[in-house]
Amino acid sequence: MKLFFLKLVTLLILLTPVMVVAGEVTGTGSMIAGPLVRVWGDAYSARTPGAVINYKGSNPADGIKRLAKKEVDFSGIDMPLNNSDLKKDGLMQFPVALGGIAPVVNLPNVYPGQFKLDGPVLADILLGTIKKWNDPAIVALNPGMSLPDKEIIIVHRVSPPGISTIVGDYLAKVHPQWKSIKGDGMAGTWPASSIEVKDPNENIAKVRDTPYAIGYAPVPQIMKNKLSYVQLKNLAGKFVSPGDENISAAAENAKWDESAGFDVVLTNQPGASSWPLSFASYILVNKVSPQPEHSRELLKYLKYSLRYGGLKAIQYDYIPLPESVRTIITTSFGSIVDDKGTQIIKN
Repeated sequence: MKLFFLKLVTLLILLTPVMVVAGEVTGTGSMIAGPLVRVWGDAYSARTPGAVINYKGSNPADGIKRLAKKEVDFSGIDMPLNNSDLKKDGLMQFPVALGGIAPVVNLPNVYPGQFKLDGPVLADILLGTIKKWNDPAIVALNPGMSLPDKEIIIVHRVSPPGISTIVGDYLAKVHPQWKSIKGDGMAGTWPASSIEVKDPNENIAKVRDTPYAIGYAPVPQIMKNKLSYVQLKNLAGKFVSPGDENISAAAENAKWDESAGFDVVLTNQPGASSWPLSFASYILVNKVSPQPEHSRELLKYLKYSLRYGGLKAIQYDYIPLPESVRTIITTSFGSIVDDKGTQIIKN
């Protein structure tokens, strides 16, 4: 009798379907993307027993290097790679969430959104060409506003990747001399009166505590600290504020083309309501997966998170992709294959 039951139990085990999960999927790279990737990972793991999404923020360059060495399954990056580099290295990238950066000022009797700048004037301020708040170029953008005859104090970050790269990219697009002086980012010398900070929270604090200062920071930090953000003139010639809907508009008006590698930088996009200092956080993967089970779990996690993780994104100060963009991105997941050319995941 015992032998009969032992055989029966063995048979039932063999016939019982087994749910296979990849185990731990690992990623590294951008600090900007880190909090969202992790909170999405926790939510996905809670509904998918055995699946773990492990992401450690470092910097985009480190993430790209470790992905190339097959040490991680994916990397987070702040700026998209160009299509030729993607093809050369056998990589694929796609945006997962949006954000915005805004200039912020500390001027007497100026409330959030009241002060206006365009890209060339903002660039001239940061280059030190425009030195005082009542410069004619600033006055022309702010008619009727009483602007002080005071020196402009620039508060800037120590040129790290991420925020400064995005601001530099925008200014290089709108100012003819920016690229020759500062390159594509914010490198090089700054005016003598400027204040350099290392920590993003210190950046906000310095602008808040320094009369007649100007700086730049992620929009959620500015709003939480109730500082005076600047309206910017966009590519369509409209002054706009850095609201979520205007950042989403930049993504909706961009051209998301998989054949071009989704090489889209969201700064200075067309559209009447587009915020010109918008950005997307990207995920980078190997197009031919060295570990198909890991890639399958990663893509399932991303597909689930992009569809159902919008509220989590908002709670953590990110902006979800517009539905039209999300559809394009999740469809592209079918281009990721194993070494035999078989799709990792089917749409």
